[in-house]
Amino acid sequence: MKNFYPAAAAMMLQSVLSLHASAAENDAIKIDVQRSGFELLVTVTATTDTVQIKNIDVNRGRCLLLARGSVTYQGITVNGWIPAKKGFTPVTMQFADGLTWHFGNPLQQKGINCSFVEARVFTDRGTFTVSE
Repeated sequence: MKNFYPAAAAMMLQSVLSLHASAAENDAIKIDVQRSGFELLVTVTATTDTVQIKNIDVNRGRCLLLARGSVTYQGITVNGWIPAKKGFTPVTMQFADGLTWHFGNPLQQKGINCSFVEARVFTDRGTFTVSE
């Protein structure tokens, strides 16, 4: 009887570990979020042959998607990252492709807080979420 419990425990542990490993292997993307000044950089890397990124939001849409551009304020033109006018453009990625999107509030508008809490990536293979 003493040998049964360690053997049963070992089998249960192996079963749990194999379930965890297979879940990680089936993820279609890897998500990394970094802070850079007033911006959040969301990098998505494809870990499957083909995956379509349909949309990305940060803090459930409360952080704006940014695009490279310029803004003129009181006669001064500043180049950098500004709120995207077009919104998110879907993109298809191949295995090991990595793309980075910028989110945030570089214009420091009142009432918009982009402290990272959650990023969601909507794909043709489901929705993937990372949070702090």
